[in-house]
Amino acid sequence: MIWFAFFLFINSVYSTSFNCSNAPSTVKDLRTNPHKWTLVQYNVEWLFTEPCSSCPGICTWDTTTDQYTHVNTIKDTLADLDGDTIHMCEVQSCTQLDEVKPSDDYRSYMIQGEDTYTGQNVGLITKIDPIESVVRTEERVAYPIVNSQCGYTGDSGTEGVSKHMITRFMINNVSIYLIGAHFLSDPNDPSSCAKREAQAQVLQYKIQSFIEDGNEVVLIGDLNDYDGIYRDINNHVPNSQVLEILKGDVGDDNNYTLYTVASKVLQDGRYTEWYDETPDCVVEKTEYSMIDHILVTQQLWNHIDMVDFYHKYREGCNTYQSDHYPISVTFYWE
Repeated sequence: MIWFAFFLFINSVYSTSFNCSNAPSTVKDLRTNPHKWTLVQYNVEWLFTEPCSSCPGICTWDTTTDQYTHVNTIKDTLADLDGDTIHMCEVQSCTQLDEVKPSDDYRSYMIQGEDTYTGQNVGLITKIDPIESVVRTEERVAYPIVNSQCGYTGDSGTEGVSKHMITRFMINNVSIYLIGAHFLSDPNDPSSCAKREAQAQVLQYKIQSFIEDGNEVVLIGDLNDYDGIYRDINNHVPNSQVLEILKGDVGDDNNYTLYTVASKVLQDGRYTEWYDETPDCVVEKTEYSMIDHILVTQQLWNHIDMVDFYHKYREGCNTYQSDHYPISVTFYWE
């Protein structure tokens, strides 16, 4: 009996918490300037502090000390960013969202995803509460999609978006659906490419439905793919149509247009990720790419005041920072 009680205690201490999806009954708006909304995208790289299994990337931070040094490093970056709403990728649970909040002005929001291989999720910390609880769509789309140019020749199948979240904000009397996502990795792999296109099509259906109902939309996240129009610092060209689908240029339900905030940044500044291709732990300009994106509808686009690709820390093998850089966009209403 003693051992069983000890097991329950240990399990309660180390249980991963995903119970932060519900919108509050009283919505708070703790922005310092009610005319501005600063939105941030940030892949925080394996923000894990609780025991887990089958987690291939946790070795990035080998010890508990390493994990919490990483957490505190990310927390300092978030404090410097001072975003009103911050979307993060590669988070374990609500627990880690709470651990990196720079102040009590933020609340955490997440719904558990279905990436059982990595255990990663996407989540928000925000000074302004959503007016709808966080939800997911379980829709799946067949791949390869029609007219795919990924070069995939394997068996067909279906794919959903294992890591994503959907919620709604009312900001300055504007109804805004925020869709946060983290797509499958490896931009140049034909199989991943084909599946990412299916993931994009799943979200296109949601974007179209929200716009048809009179809402504005933000699509934000690590999409693990390139923008063929507004290319990054190294002029990467996508194999897929992922960004075209999400923007509404192609696809099954593309009667809309989303605009990329990256277009307001010069090409030399368009990079959000470092991948040590060699690998030799030497950071070179040729190893940067832009695979994180923020896409918005026309009305939000018209209210953009500033876009910043935050490059204030050095990449490398011995840093506790993320291997990604944040994107920040500020909207302004008079």
